[in-house]
Amino acid sequence: MKIKELKKLKDKKIAILGYWKEGKSTLNFLLSIWINNITILDKDETINKKEGINYVLWESYIDNLWDFELIFKTPWISPYNPKITPFREKLSSQANIFFNNYKWKVIWITWTKGKSTTVTLTYKILKELWYNTKLVWNIWTPVLDEVDLLNNETHDFVIYELSSYMLETLKPKLFIWVLNNLYDCHLDWHNWKENYSNAKYNILKYSNYKLVNYELKDNIKINRLDNIKYFWENWNYYYKNPLFYINEQEVLRDKNIALNWEHNRKNISAVIWILDIIDNKNSSHNIISLKKVLNEFSWLEHRIEDIWTYNWIIFINDAIATTPESTIAAIKTFGEKIWTIFLWGQDSGFQFEKLRKILEQYKIENIVLFPDTWEKIFWDLWSHLYETIFDLDLWIYKPKVLKTKSMEKAVDFGFKNTKEWKICILSNAAPSFSLRTWYIQKWTQFKDAVKNYEIKK
Repeated sequence: MKIKELKKLKDKKIAILGYWKEGKSTLNFLLSIWINNITILDKDETINKKEGINYVLWESYIDNLWDFELIFKTPWISPYNPKITPFREKLSSQANIFFNNYKWKVIWITWTKGKSTTVTLTYKILKELWYNTKLVWNIWTPVLDEVDLLNNETHDFVIYELSSYMLETLKPKLFIWVLNNLYDCHLDWHNWKENYSNAKYNILKYSNYKLVNYELKDNIKINRLDNIKYFWENWNYYYKNPLFYINEQEVLRDKNIALNWEHNRKNISAVIWILDIIDNKNSSHNIISLKKVLNEFSWLEHRIEDIWTYNWIIFINDAIATTPESTIAAIKTFGEKIWTIFLWGQDSGFQFEKLRKILEQYKIENIVLFPDTWEKIFWDLWSHLYETIFDLDLWIYKPKVLKTKSMEKAVDFGFKNTKEWKICILSNAAPSFSLRTWYIQKWTQFKDAVKNYEIKK
């Protein structure tokens, strides 16, 4: 919807469905264009209310959606909720407003895992090349807070990390679209796998340049589209240890790169392609800037992050690992140095057989399980027993397993059972939000529990 069309609705009833970070931002935006017949719909009764705004809180918050002309839905709320589905045509979002009103070049990067690293790397390189670039993070930074549409804020490039939560109903005009991988994720939110993958694929058709990992070359839905370019293996932009290539020509040697491991080599291959599309006449200059950034840029916060060493134990935060594949990547990164792992998250329809096999393969000695991923990984543990240590004698090896709801007890277990100079890692393997915590809160709990344990000693 264009802003001028939105302004015409100032006398109509408009709802904001979900009042977390984006909901608050949407309210401020609507008020700034003199729309004030607004109702906040949320189940949180503790919201700080603004004078002049209507509120429907707690369990009845989605019972009267027919009252509204337009509904701005926060990404966290699924449109497949049976109470919301009948009103899908009324739904809008910040991403929808942005793409309908921003006329300049947008680089859209999405896949299941690794996109945060890649958008940050792309942003840093384009800034190094003196492009006026704006980075918009996923659902954590509302786009209408980042780009001032009312004052016609413009950039050479906006790099937008879009979650699958934000793709329903979108038809954005994109300069570059990048897809690296696609794992089962957020299946409960999307009402299962087909809708999740469609949310990713449907955006492809609206992009000038479409870049896809060569590993997805046999995907039927991708093959139906025109002008797909591939990267990674056996194509124009690929990596063959220890070299990166464009069209068979070596452009970068895998040397002095702070980002380790194969999955980041895929990310770098995608970035090389992006730079080549933007300016292929100055490829050597692009690569010089890329080298400089790669020499310095390593992990993002909460992504395989080496934080502290206490009592000769290395504690690592990988709280942003919210799929089994992400945790598998972390285990492969550190291998047999991992002595204790914390797994924590809700069941979103994942299959954990591969993760279970990796745990067996690397013989991780100690496993801490928070609700409720353990139910699929360890079907032989009693569901009603918590704060209990199990010895899994039926496995190929015999790990010690703690089931707990307490981070303090988990950290105590980690300190007592992790060998000196080995790793104790928090790597969720499933999304939040069990025990009412986001992954950042989990990371904070982990850090605080480790530091407090040391103080108490």
